[in-house]
Amino acid sequence: MTTDQLLEYETAAATSPSTLLSSKEPDESIDEVLWLTLKARAAFFRGDIETAEATFDSAKLKVQAFPLKLSSGYWFLYRAFFSIEQGELDKAKQYIKQARLCFTQNKATDFLIRTHAMEAVISVWREEYSFALKSLQSAQASLTRSENKSDNITRMMVYDSSTAYYSTLKFYVKALGYAHQAYDLAQRSQNLLDGLPIKYNLCLTLLRAQLIEKAQQCYQKMYNVSELHNLPRYEFWALSGLGKIALSNKKFADAVKYLQAARQTQHNAIVNPAHIIVLHNNLAYAFSQLKLFDSALEQIALSKQLLKSYNSALNNRYIRQTLKIEADVYQSKQDLPQTISTLRTYIRLLEESELKTQSKLENNTGASIVLEQPSRALQQVNSIDKGNHSKALKQAQIIIVLLIIALCISIIYFRHSKNNLVHTLNYTDVVTGLYNRRYFIEQFEGISKKSLDYAMALIEITPEKTESSYCSDVDESIIKFAAHQLSMQFRDDGDLVCRVSDQEFVILCQGMKKPILQKRLAILQHLFATHESATSLQISGALICSEEGDFGNIFAELESRLSHVKRTAKGQVVAF
Repeated sequence: MTTDQLLEYETAAATSPSTLLSSKEPDESIDEVLWLTLKARAAFFRGDIETAEATFDSAKLKVQAFPLKLSSGYWFLYRAFFSIEQGELDKAKQYIKQARLCFTQNKATDFLIRTHAMEAVISVWREEYSFALKSLQSAQASLTRSENKSDNITRMMVYDSSTAYYSTLKFYVKALGYAHQAYDLAQRSQNLLDGLPIKYNLCLTLLRAQLIEKAQQCYQKMYNVSELHNLPRYEFWALSGLGKIALSNKKFADAVKYLQAARQTQHNAIVNPAHIIVLHNNLAYAFSQLKLFDSALEQIALSKQLLKSYNSALNNRYIRQTLKIEADVYQSKQDLPQTISTLRTYIRLLEESELKTQSKLENNTGASIVLEQPSRALQQVNSIDKGNHSKALKQAQIIIVLLIIALCISIIYFRHSKNNLVHTLNYTDVVTGLYNRRYFIEQFEGISKKSLDYAMALIEITPEKTESSYCSDVDESIIKFAAHQLSMQFRDDGDLVCRVSDQEFVILCQGMKKPILQKRLAILQHLFATHESATSLQISGALICSEEGDFGNIFAELESRLSHVKRTAKGQVVAF
């Protein structure tokens, strides 16, 4: 089959996975490996993991005989995705390398783009975020070069992978932008096979972004679809999501109901240890809040059993999550010795995690200092143990409790204190925590001297119902909310966000063009307009860039432009 024929058959099959599952053999014109791979995908989609694995294995001998056929590459690509579900990330990486080799041999551009997207998902699971970003950039660059010739499924896959990446890194505005693009494509093409996984990522991102009401509606719709089409896998996701929302709303009895219902649908439909561990931990937390400590500890024991055989880069994270909940349960039971024992293990794992990641930018600020004191104190505890056992135990309990308190205080301090007190007073806006006008002016002088390229915006954020440009009684929480969303959207290395007056903010992005900055602000405007927990906000703004030359006092130029926008096009961001 040619690439076009394969894509055409895949598009038709994706609209009706149940028909594909019920078929006994492919038409004479259809490659058998392709047919088996699509059938395995349909079984996986439905939640029949055993059938999916058996169907993938049925095609394996044919793939091994002709490893460079286009259909073999298709098998490698989606077998990699299935390996992620099995928690076998190393195998997934091997399969994706084989897929790339095959698609390169066949000059199949669309499938090479999908390979980059799948590689990004694997890297996110492996916590290799720099590799994930490179893969996404390669996929998006190839999409741009294709001049809209790529098929819809390929585009959906790139957008969905981008959603997973940005959602994991808490860039929720970007993630939701990609998620909505992917879901719109799936709906227009009536693609159920790819559309429901995209819907899951959309729901998850809404929940992570604390858009609780929208997330609840999203999960409820997913549940309705899963019931209609008998899809246990997505029934599990929907019920788990509704359980997490109940936890967020502190409705712990409802959370237990949803999570236990999800557990009933888990059999065979979900085999990835990570998902099952999270389910057990969420149940343990809900039980502990209801004072059902034995039930909570039973869920913790199930998580620990799975963690023993879970070989993944995420293992340390899930162990720490499990231990933290376990310590909370023992503390609520007033079992101090068990609490301290669990917290000691938790500290050791936290130390290991911090040491592994201290080279990353986000952990460079003082992580090694935070962890140095617990390490020394624990050595003292071990030396005391060699002496009087009973006396040492009491001392150890006291030291561990003090260490936990010190550790928590230190972490909070280093995460929230970006500079010393003098720097904070001089350069930080007290209300929002953003940098102030003075800091912006000093930073811009440095950028100007280095002749760096940039795009910059001066924006005013106001409630839509406010008729004047500013009212002194505007709720301070609105400003804090707007500042929080700005800091979440613009936090790359080259981004600078400063509050320069009551409702005015400067955004400076190095190495960015004005149209890109304008699009990012448009997405932010949409988020403000649709957010449930805040007054609907609008953005009025003016843009400028380094290519426009030297204006002498660039801030005065921006203020002049913003005044013009507020008179003639309020509620818009204008690039002059």
